[in-house]
Amino acid sequence: MSNTISNNFAASFYQNMGQMGKKGAGKQEKAQDPFAQYAADAKVDISADGLALAGQQKAGGPQLSPKAQDLLAKLQDKYGDYDFFVAENQDDMKNYMDKGSKQISVVFTKEELEKMAGDEEYADKVMGQVESAIGMTKRLEESGQLGEGVHFKQIAISFDDEGNMKLFAQLEKMTAEQQERLEEAKDKKAEEKEKAAKEAEKNKEEEKKQKQAEAAQGKIVEIEASSEEDLLKQILGIEW
Repeated sequence: MSNTISNNFAASFYQNMGQMGKKGAGKQEKAQDPFAQYAADAKVDISADGLALAGQQKAGGPQLSPKAQDLLAKLQDKYGDYDFFVAENQDDMKNYMDKGSKQISVVFTKEELEKMAGDEEYADKVMGQVESAIGMTKRLEESGQLGEGVHFKQIAISFDDEGNMKLFAQLEKMTAEQQERLEEAKDKKAEEKEKAAKEAEKNKEEEKKQKQAEAAQGKIVEIEASSEEDLLKQILGIEW
């Protein structure tokens, strides 16, 4: 049955396309939309965001209100260096903690994101917590307080239905040689970011190679905290 439907669709499509190309002797006949009979009431979004949302829904992800979808899109645009995920509930959050392709991931429950979408002041407060936590980790790394050759490999922040924050950090200690290779990779990546948009795919490939190179390194420590103070205490207490 599926093949019959596909064949009928294809035949009708090419027939209509042929009609669109025909011209009368004195005037051009109005072309018929080849898709009109199949999707008269359907709306199709072929943008990158639309495809991503369709993929999430197909995969059984949480269904968000238009306001929540709009907020999520704005966050993704504003914080381009972060990965954002929406979990159905608090128990489902752990399934998203290691799915990010970027160094920083932020996970909300559906209920929390909907609450943020309905209260701009509250949303600003939540993202202020995120910025504060990330700022603290960056200051630690840049100041050298993490120790020689130690850096943040992954950072994840989650918020449950009640707005409670949890911080997850994966730290890695590298040898001098490994650290030098990482710095070279970062410099190369920075140079590539300055190139034209057509180089974007190449940048992704280089980032993938960098992550693969980092994954081959040695000592890694994972910690979980419920506040910035707790995270800082645990980080500074690591004995490599």
